[in-house]
Amino acid sequence: MRYLLFIIASLLGFNAQAKNAQKIIALSPHAVEMLYAIGAGDRIVATTESSDYPEAALKIPRIGNYTGVQIERIVELQPDLIVAWKGGNKLTDLNKLESLGLPVVYSDPKTIKNISEDIEKLGELTGLKLNAHKISSDLLIRHQMIINQYKDKTKVNVFYQLWDDPLRTVGPNSWVSTLINDCNGNNLFDDANAPYPLISMESVLTRNPQVIIVQHHRKEDDKQKQIWTSWPMIDAVKNDRLMNINPDILLRPTPRALDGLEELCEAISTAR
Repeated sequence: MRYLLFIIASLLGFNAQAKNAQKIIALSPHAVEMLYAIGAGDRIVATTESSDYPEAALKIPRIGNYTGVQIERIVELQPDLIVAWKGGNKLTDLNKLESLGLPVVYSDPKTIKNISEDIEKLGELTGLKLNAHKISSDLLIRHQMIINQYKDKTKVNVFYQLWDDPLRTVGPNSWVSTLINDCNGNNLFDDANAPYPLISMESVLTRNPQVIIVQHHRKEDDKQKQIWTSWPMIDAVKNDRLMNINPDILLRPTPRALDGLEELCEAISTAR
């Protein structure tokens, strides 16, 4: 089957050097958002199940999810460009796509600057360089403005709760930790030995955060906040600084992340 797919791909004449891609497969929600941002959203012929923004993206056919993608279907679609995600797509699938000579590029931003760089790259590959450059430049300018707004503010000790059971947070060099730094906050677990470490409640008590950020989609859903009611001695609990953040706008590396960053900075500033 793999050899047959290779023959088909070769006959279809895939070219990984496409500079004006018209048929695009985006294998991550953030790639979909970036492509819409630069004006190439209507060129996306397939994506993965979690791609839900903007609203128009919900109409794009799905060819996979985090468990894998439909290689045969991708070949049938004859894409000019596949935007893949090493952090979210199966390595075996990515290796297959490359071995078939399919036009694969990768987007896996770790910083706001990386988002800007990937937007510029997608602009070149779609022939939308001017659009992409404007989006990229505006992104960097706005990011710097947010940093400048908080750089001279008092430091605030922050605990970011990724999950409650088991209790998990963000460590050094993680996406969220860099954003906390942008707000002039101090990630209390920036000394962890993993980007997303499991931790004990005792360690949180010892470090005594001034603000606790709890991520979930619905503000009316307080399930993850309930675990703190038994610990009123924590500064953040005592002063009612348990703040909700929508992970869709904060965790996805897209231009919308700056909306999440502003919300994060405002939440941290409640302790100032």
